[in-house]
Amino acid sequence: MRALLGALRRNKWLILACILIAGSLAFAVLKSIRPSYYSYVEVLLNTRQERVVGVEQVISDLNVTNSVVAGEIAVLRSNLLLGQVVDDLDLMTHPDFNPYEVAEPGLIERLSDMIRARLALLEIGIAAPEPKPEPSGNDAGAESGLGPDDARNLVIWQVRRNLVAVQSGISYVISISMRAHDPDIAAAIANAVADRYIKDQLATKLAATQRAIAWLDRRLIELETQLRSAEDEVVEFLARQVLEEGGDKDSVSQQLAEMNRAIVTGRNDRAAAEVRLSNVRRLMAENGPEGAASVLDTPRLASLDGELADLERRRAQLATRLGPRHPEMQALDLALGDLVRDRAAAIRAGVRELEATLEQARGREGAILDEIDSAQRRQVELSRSSVRLSQLERSANAMRQVYESFLSRFQETTQQLEFQRADARVITEAVPALAPARPRRRLILAVALFLGALLGVALVLAREAVNQIVRTAPELTRITGLPVLSTLPRVRTRGSSGAWQLAQLRRPRVSGYGEGLRMLSFGLLRMLDGPTPHVVMLSGAERGVGCSTTVLGLGRVLASLGHRVAIVDADFRHPRQHRLLNLAASGPGVAEYLADKATLAEITIDAAEPRLALVRARKQAGNTADMVSAQRFATLIGELGVDHDMVLIDAPPTLGQADAPVLAGLCDAVVVVARAGFSRRPDMISAIATLEGAGGRVVGTVLSNTIGKATSATAPRAERAYEMEA
Repeated sequence: MRALLGALRRNKWLILACILIAGSLAFAVLKSIRPSYYSYVEVLLNTRQERVVGVEQVISDLNVTNSVVAGEIAVLRSNLLLGQVVDDLDLMTHPDFNPYEVAEPGLIERLSDMIRARLALLEIGIAAPEPKPEPSGNDAGAESGLGPDDARNLVIWQVRRNLVAVQSGISYVISISMRAHDPDIAAAIANAVADRYIKDQLATKLAATQRAIAWLDRRLIELETQLRSAEDEVVEFLARQVLEEGGDKDSVSQQLAEMNRAIVTGRNDRAAAEVRLSNVRRLMAENGPEGAASVLDTPRLASLDGELADLERRRAQLATRLGPRHPEMQALDLALGDLVRDRAAAIRAGVRELEATLEQARGREGAILDEIDSAQRRQVELSRSSVRLSQLERSANAMRQVYESFLSRFQETTQQLEFQRADARVITEAVPALAPARPRRRLILAVALFLGALLGVALVLAREAVNQIVRTAPELTRITGLPVLSTLPRVRTRGSSGAWQLAQLRRPRVSGYGEGLRMLSFGLLRMLDGPTPHVVMLSGAERGVGCSTTVLGLGRVLASLGHRVAIVDADFRHPRQHRLLNLAASGPGVAEYLADKATLAEITIDAAEPRLALVRARKQAGNTADMVSAQRFATLIGELGVDHDMVLIDAPPTLGQADAPVLAGLCDAVVVVARAGFSRRPDMISAIATLEGAGGRVVGTVLSNTIGKATSATAPRAERAYEMEA
């Protein structure tokens, strides 16, 4: 993220230029676009049913669902309805809808239409836009070859293209919006579409009701004739049935029911008479007439039994006072004999009466059975004829129900002529817009500026992608395959001398630059494979990477740790160490020593800083590679190694000069210095390959002028080494 922000900060003027160009283009385009105004009208599909009378409508109210709303939206955008709006508002003569000046859609509009058509295929968004209608060529106009029908179709197409009807959320509200260059005509068209839609609903219902009334009237006349014919057939059949069969089926059934009850009673009477007569005969056979007297229950016998009982009571009373020959006793005996004979005659008469009753019951039973048989035969005949009667009655009843239903529906439909209600109503009326809706200048400008910024960022990223500049330590490690011993953060306040570096190392608070130098020193002292190097050369692929400053900082850190350090300024063309240490440039240098014109003590400044010595060099021209390749230069390095713990060589750039490769063979370790945002990847690879090809031991790299904290591939171990050293 820091690298990305740094790239954007470095290329801020490129991004700003892209933003300004995009904004200028957007402003120029907006100046050429004619403003458009939107007007909105909202139509609510009625879900509340108004029942003035309890009748069912010919065309029922809408059962509002999402599918129904989609169908009503299609009606609102239909060519028929919009054609009526065009005629009502006389849009053929309006300058904004002139059919003879309709231009083909532009590139942006065609792309928009193509996208909307694709989305419509996926059932996303509104309906796909219609292409511009082609002239039929049947009747050419005087001006442009357009006939009246073609001109009208073009105006309808323009209205439909700029009219949008959508469902408002999940409600049953349809929002109708119209776009036009004139705000008044936009509001007028939107309101006209809503009004025409409602009027069309009412006209459709009225026409359907009138057609239904006319059809019901004709049908009622036919049904009335058929009903009268069916009822006449039923009446005629009933009359024939009464005359021919003597009644109807119900009366015969009632007679049969009564006769069945009578036959049951007769049979019971006959059975009772038979049982009673049988008992009387049995008792007479067993005990004589006196035995049957107890069973017979006739008034005559009961009267005789009473008289007989009275005479016997009187005889018994007189027998106590009178003898058997007394005249009263004899008279009583005679009377008793007469009563006994009368009683026997009454018993025989009772038996004959029972026999007569039995015969009478049998005769009555037979007569009833004959009547039942006759009634059953009539019932069979009536049942056969009742089937036909039932058919006639069902036909007449069905015809009557149909007639009554049609009559009721005719009356209901007639009442509907006086009360017709639309299935929708306008809840928001369109008014002329006060400000244009398109183009949305602020939004377009903002989007243009944003796109310009994106283009600038994209150019920056593309530029960074093809750029070969090294910026981060992981990037440097990836391209060289060597560890980054330290990264040295950027120090903003610097000067020509090295005083600023000394201030960074002596700061009471932790300095990122100072920590980076310490990490480099510990990496060289503790972290390399093999023995600790005594002669270390620092070089860069090109000049300006901070190699001299890094050499001085490394020497100062090693000296602060108690090591005796000698710095050899081997960059003969551009020596800088004496200026960094604020030392005079006069006196012999390495060139004089190599020419045997000066001793090591004369070219060495031992007290440059505590425990830090400098082997100065004077600016030389010509072939300096011969100087460092001489055997006396190797002797110089050897003598310095005897008196010092570490010899640091400030070498010139590796590329373009032969000095650094020659010096690399004389050193125990070589460190290549790169500058973030300056050094190129191919140069770093070439420099390392050149040094290794010359026999140098390249142990790592240093990345200077970075943004952020100091880091190192050996940071954890360096911290432990620092604690041990302390």
